[in-house]
Amino acid sequence: MVKMFVTTAVAGIMMNLAISSLGFAALVRPVPAMNQTVATLERMLSATQKPAALNYSRLGVGGVRLGMSVEEAKRKLGKPQRDETKPAGPGIGGKIRTLTYSGLTVAAWEGKVYLISATKPKFVTIDGVKLGDNSQKVVKTYGYGPQSVQGGVTRLTYSNDQKASNLIVEIKGDRVQKIIVSTQLN
Repeated sequence: MVKMFVTTAVAGIMMNLAISSLGFAALVRPVPAMNQTVATLERMLSATQKPAALNYSRLGVGGVRLGMSVEEAKRKLGKPQRDETKPAGPGIGGKIRTLTYSGLTVAAWEGKVYLISATKPKFVTIDGVKLGDNSQKVVKTYGYGPQSVQGGVTRLTYSNDQKASNLIVEIKGDRVQKIIVSTQLN
């Protein structure tokens, strides 16, 4: 409470100083625009509520869905540029198989797809979102997800908590630049 009062008092003093030394016109000048994407998303986020959990059946890209067999994914996508199998690592066990295509990576654990990552517009989500789409299309399609911003990239995350799964849409300059669909390994 005291901290809030001090902050408010300091802000008031600063405003009075600005008015007296610069005149009122200085206060109404536009402030240099911050990252356009962040500003747009903040405006949209303030106008709505938290989205409902994303249905697990909507978690897919390029015709591949989470939980699909790696062989079925390979049949849908064709021969990959690279097909690697490695141990999953400590604490997880099993093997991870990664299929790499131009602009798409599909990873499977114990034969089931758990990760799909797209970096080309030809790979579209089940709901029709693709690379190059603007943030408004993402929000119109999925609602407002929790966001984080790092290095000029905004990440919107849509979750299915029942299956510990996510759809992550990375946006830079108001355009989708990457789509990631994943589920937690148990």
